[in-house]
Amino acid sequence: MAEDLILAEKDGRICTLAINRPEKHNSLNPEALIQLGDILNSLKEQGEIRAVVIRGAGEQAFSSGYDIGRIGGSSASEGPQRNPLEYGMSSVQNFPYPVIAMIYGYCVGAGLELAVACDLRLAADTARLGITPAKLGVVYSAEGIRRFLNVIGTTPTKELFYTGRLVSAQRAREMGLVDYVHPATTLSAATYELAAEIAGNAPRSVSAAKTTVARLLSHQKLSPEDEAELRRLQAEAYASEDLREGQKAFMEKRKPEFTGR
Repeated sequence: MAEDLILAEKDGRICTLAINRPEKHNSLNPEALIQLGDILNSLKEQGEIRAVVIRGAGEQAFSSGYDIGRIGGSSASEGPQRNPLEYGMSSVQNFPYPVIAMIYGYCVGAGLELAVACDLRLAADTARLGITPAKLGVVYSAEGIRRFLNVIGTTPTKELFYTGRLVSAQRAREMGLVDYVHPATTLSAATYELAAEIAGNAPRSVSAAKTTVARLLSHQKLSPEDEAELRRLQAEAYASEDLREGQKAFMEKRKPEFTGR
């Protein structure tokens, strides 16, 4: 039986995925990345989860990066998992609902790219973050660098990649690398409060917003196919039961009960 390198725990509409390699500071290897992608794709098919939280096991590290011993090794396989790193990252980005990174301790290299692939990032005030290919002699992938450019822009991306330095959570917040910084003792509560708020909203609206943002970031100009897809999402939302429920709840001054229909 394969080792559980990613632990999944559901709580209502929220699912927590924990990188389960604490003895290796939750470093990522091909097997962990494939498990991460497979779990997210399975959750996507099941259609029950409205928010995902990704974290590292324990509080010493979100992830210390890609397993150094596996860098440069062959990890080719058949199908969509041919590149495990890209498979894991794209599965996070393509999950239909928001994915939140909860960052304790070290968040470095591919671990930081995983956090950047998430929609939102919350960090403990003791966290340390950085991207270190320049310290290892590695040339980072263009798609990986694009993820940083889309989140923090050109100059902060250059600073991270050129220096290879680790920055504090506060500096990461200034760079736009993390969205919120909390004391380590309250990080979990703040993260799940945010996840619950997202999961309680209209699923079609949240999912369509994530899709729209992704399309706008990936193209300078939307293609006709993209525009047609986004119009379809709008039309479906306008015809949905959730929209009627949202309107009714607003008029009745109560919290809406969305079903995704």
